[in-house]
Amino acid sequence: MGFPIKFMPKRSRVIAVGGLAITIIGLVLAVFTFGLTFGTVGIIMIGIMLFAYGATFIEVKSGKIRLIFLLLRRLIFVSIIIGCVSFIYIEGRIFESMKSNDDVDVKYAVVLGAGIDGGKPSLTLKRRLDSGIQFLEEHPSAKLVVSGGFGSGLRISEAEVMKRYLIERGINEGRILKEEKSATSDENLNYTQELLREQDGEQLQDIVIITSDYHMFRAKVIASKYFSRVYGIASDTPFSIMINYSIREYLAVLKLQILEII
Repeated sequence: MGFPIKFMPKRSRVIAVGGLAITIIGLVLAVFTFGLTFGTVGIIMIGIMLFAYGATFIEVKSGKIRLIFLLLRRLIFVSIIIGCVSFIYIEGRIFESMKSNDDVDVKYAVVLGAGIDGGKPSLTLKRRLDSGIQFLEEHPSAKLVVSGGFGSGLRISEAEVMKRYLIERGINEGRILKEEKSATSDENLNYTQELLREQDGEQLQDIVIITSDYHMFRAKVIASKYFSRVYGIASDTPFSIMINYSIREYLAVLKLQILEII
């Protein structure tokens, strides 16, 4: 016996086709542009959920299958509502945190790692480092921590690449401190705290985080575990890639909040 489908209502066809289109867009972005990231996976998952929601409106003869479709439809609907509410809230916090605290006067700032490419900073990392250079020029007595460890298969740490970039652009080596053990944002800030505690002999109270605008909210949330006052200087992200990074950051923040609850 084949699956007893009569027809799918027009509105559900629109939802299903829209979901399929979003899934394809996510796959194309993953394969040809950004790779398999939080952002592209998020787009794909959204598309799959919309497609599945539309498909549950298919009319069938079996009462048991109709009941299963009804329960699945309600579950997906509730999940979509919760997802939309949480997305709007978290994205609001992310965009609210993009404003820089340019006028703060602190002893140390930290540039968070963002990957290297062939021994050179990635484009995102260059933007963060350029913001760090501007900070040092505006605060002659401040020092900069470059934070990033050894990635898989790398013989040079991300922090060393960052340090070389700064020195090539005229920053005095004595104003640069390296943190080379970290692999995540949490480790960036935890190990930076330990480094500065060793440097000053006491726990540091204030810190300026220099990172990408989309990453600032999560970075400040993490940093609040290690520093009593946290400020931020955000490097700009091109609009062409902001959508991908915004979705990726939403999922990362959501994961962080779930882990804190657990």
